[in-house]
Amino acid sequence: MTRIDTSRPLGPGNRSQTRALVLTGKTGAGKSTMISRTISAHPAFTGFGVPGSGCRAVSVQTPSPCNPKALGLEILRVLGYPMAAQRPAPAIWGRVRERLEFLGKVVLHLDEIHNVLVTANVTELTQIRTFIKAFLISPDWPVVLLLSGLPEVISFFEGLNDPDENSLTNADTRGEVRRRAVFVNLRSLMLPHDAKMIAGAVKDMAEVAALKVTDDIDVKIVPRLIHAAIYELGTTMQLAHEAIGQALEAKPRVATLDMVHFKLAYRERTRCADGANPFMVIDWKKLDCSLVLQVNEVPARKARPERRK
Repeated sequence: MTRIDTSRPLGPGNRSQTRALVLTGKTGAGKSTMISRTISAHPAFTGFGVPGSGCRAVSVQTPSPCNPKALGLEILRVLGYPMAAQRPAPAIWGRVRERLEFLGKVVLHLDEIHNVLVTANVTELTQIRTFIKAFLISPDWPVVLLLSGLPEVISFFEGLNDPDENSLTNADTRGEVRRRAVFVNLRSLMLPHDAKMIAGAVKDMAEVAALKVTDDIDVKIVPRLIHAAIYELGTTMQLAHEAIGQALEAKPRVATLDMVHFKLAYRERTRCADGANPFMVIDWKKLDCSLVLQVNEVPARKARPERRK
């Protein structure tokens, strides 16, 4: 956040326009976790995700189904200001901006933003983009937006502007938001390209738990791990974490993280038969792990609201 006039303190009326970061990736890529940890690690946002901490960043899960009113009302709920659904969308979003300024929030994270594409019509999508743009260009209290979701949300910003239901040309809300956004896509993992990177990450995690890993983990275990996680980074790290948990609970106590711990972790997560467990079968590359794997980037929970002031 920068000042327009460097001789004046940072505050309403003396903050430059902001930009949006749009983080996309498939389910299990680790988008939500990455944003949460990045914000939490920043010294300006101590207490992120902790109700009542006064953190200047806030995260909201985009509701499904979603339309302008539903999204605005959910943001207000998390900000500790529930509002009746009978109010029109412009009034709801006006109150959102007022509430963000009142609480001193400078960063708003909208998770699962692809939910806006499920039921909202063309007019509603245009309205949501207009509200989003208003956060970025507000002369009084601009807010940095972090938007995370599935890759298809790019269509929310890209492409030619669609006509509305009356075949009239709308304002270029896509272009207006797109020009103010930075797009980052979390690609899927690849074998053998990413094997050593993941092996290093698993080794680091194991060391925290005072466990060793085998020297050939990047050849014997990691390829199976990446395949088991449907080639998504977030799920790969979750499975590794769960395997470490199995090793720590092993009786008798073990000193090395091994294949058996990944077998047990995958079995516990998926409840699959041994013949569908990529850590147990010889021809694991032929298994379609998407048929049994339950992918959850972050345990589903409803955000607790801020205290109303």
